[in-house]
Order: sequence, then structure tokens, then C-alpha cells
Amino acid sequence: MDLALYTTIHPGTRPFLEEWYESVRAQTDSQFDLWIGIDDLDVDEACAEMEARPEATWIRAEPEDTPAQVRERAWRALIPQADAVVMVDADDMMHPCRVEHARQQISECDIGACALQLVDEEGEEIDCVMPPSGCETPEDVLPRHNIFGLSNTVYRTQVLDGSLPVPKDITLIDWYLATQAWLKGSNLSVERAVLMKYRQHDDSTLSLLPPFTKEDVRRTTQAVQHHFSAVERNLPAGPKANRLTAFQNACEEVHQFQERILAGDERLEKYISALNRCPPLPLWWGCVARPELSHLWNNQTTQ
Repeated sequence: MDLALYTTIHPGTRPFLEEWYESVRAQTDSQFDLWIGIDDLDVDEACAEMEARPEATWIRAEPEDTPAQVRERAWRALIPQADAVVMVDADDMMHPCRVEHARQQISECDIGACALQLVDEEGEEIDCVMPPSGCETPEDVLPRHNIFGLSNTVYRTQVLDGSLPVPKDITLIDWYLATQAWLKGSNLSVERAVLMKYRQHDDSTLSLLPPFTKEDVRRTTQAVQHHFSAVERNLPAGPKANRLTAFQNACEEVHQFQERILAGDERLEKYISALNRCPPLPLWWGCVARPELSHLWNNQTTQ
């Protein structure tokens, strides 16, 4: 199987590029082609940060490209050249057997995700692994939350191609791709093997761990609502019926959550208080409409 390894480099990744590229060079399986989308940064600058000049195919962003368009531009170029693509974020670090494991995993599924060890900005481990126990199948996560990130997944390129195009204004690109493929009936796999170090730093998209603030939940809910709306506008033809129903139920749940919890400070404060007492749920977007707190928005008399 011809493998590509893809990452996107932008100014926010600069402090971490040397460590990231060291993890690329340390792979036990080096039989892959490296593809790099580069956005708002010069190739020479990126190589200087890595202290190396990788043998890679560089796909440069166009001046008006959104983050989604940068990635789609690169994927459309690499799809004809590979059977599968390992997705990696350039501010994270791969375990040495990440590519080796991805090659084995993708031989048995359409999209595969590995577990991630959370680390701080300096790379020191945080006592948390994503996904948590109890999330052994895709349906334990999708469609309400996400575990199929652009740091920890491997895609068959045919399946990736089938999930394109991505809306140019979409923020949660990874979740959109995985949801589209899942709705179409693709075989997704979640494995407990921890093969990535997932860095939490100031430019991270969201906080995964409590304590959460009102602003955290408002901002995150807006992003989640945008995701569901984008998928609704672009539902694939002939979706798998039970998966479509689950998606529609999740969409309605988020809508009710937004209308009833975010409508006033008192309800939101009650939700935040309860959320911060819950055990951590290390899933992307797990702080929105936490299932065990559904009584707070499904009970319309709650004050």
C-alpha cells in the first residue's frame, strides 16, 4: 500500500516544528511520501525551524485560501499518488511506530484513529488520554463528538476523495470529513493504542479539560452548531439510515442545548457548574451538550 503522510504548517506551528520533524524521522516504517501544506509561511522559514530540509511535496496556499481550502488543495494533489494518507498535526509528536501501525490499521478499515496522550506546551504528559474508556467504537463518539482528528487518523484516499469538497468556511474540518464518510457507511475504526502526543498550547483550537468558562462553552457551541449546519447542508446521497437518524437526533440535541442553555446566564451558569463537577470527557467538543446533563435543557421548566 502506497502511503502518504500529510501535515499543514502555518505560523502557529513554528515553535514545534523541530520536535515534530524529529518524530517523523524516527518512524520505524519510513516507506511513505511526505506532503506538506504550507500557509502564511515561507518554505525556507519552515525548514530553518526544523533544522532540516525534508524531502517532501510542498503545496503552497493561495493568498485568499481559508484553512479548509489549504488542506483540500493539498489532498486533491496527493489523492492520485497514494492509497492511504496518515494525517498528522505539525504541533504534535508521533510515536515511532505511528506509521507502521497506521499501515496495518488501514488494511482493515476505511478510516482509522489512534489514541492520543495529552501533553502541555513543553511536551510534558498531562494525566489524560483521548478517547476515554468506553469509546471503543465510532458510534461511541460520532456523531455527537469527534475522535477522528487531523492529528491521529489514517484515511484511504478513495474515502477522503468521497468526503470532498469541504465547505471553504468550515472550521472543524476533521469532524466534517469523518461525519461525511460515516454517514455514507464507511468502516471507521478506533483503537486504544496511544500513538500520538497531542499538545495543548495557547493556539490550540479548544480546551479539552475542565475548568470550563461560560465563554468556552459559548464559543465551542457556536463551532459545533456551525459543524452540524454544514453537514446538514451537504448531506451525502443515500446515507445509511440508522446513522442519518443518529446525526439528526444529535443535531436537534445541540439546537435545544443552544436555545435553552445559552439563552440566559442563569441556566448557563448552572450547566457550567455541573459540567465542571463531571469527570473529564476527553473528546473533541465533549463540553457541548454533555449527555449526562441533558435534564438541564430537556426539562423546559428548569430555571
